[in-house]
Amino acid sequence: MKFYFSSNQIEALQAFNLHDRKQIIDIAGNKIKPTQKFVLNLIKLAILIPPFMMLAKVDSWMFILPLIFVMVGYFIVLRPFSLYFANQYIDKAIRDFKRQQQA
Repeated sequence: MKFYFSSNQIEALQAFNLHDRKQIIDIAGNKIKPTQKFVLNLIKLAILIPPFMMLAKVDSWMFILPLIFVMVGYFIVLRPFSLYFANQYIDKAIRDFKRQQQA
């Protein structure tokens, strides 16, 4: 179980530029099974709800801390999980992407 923090760490996507990698990951994301999407969304909720609950209770400048937690949580936890689930379908997504480019 290998986690990637960026799309350029995925070996199959090394030959593509940033824009193409983004499109391929979007195609792979659309192929994720509903049960896997459900689990991914539960993980997102578990990460995002606590900081926003903290935000609702804070009246001063301290509201910045929960916002920082959300940003850090997205890049450290959510992005790798999204790439992990999408990585299972990268080969199919690359084939679909190449077909779209030829058309």
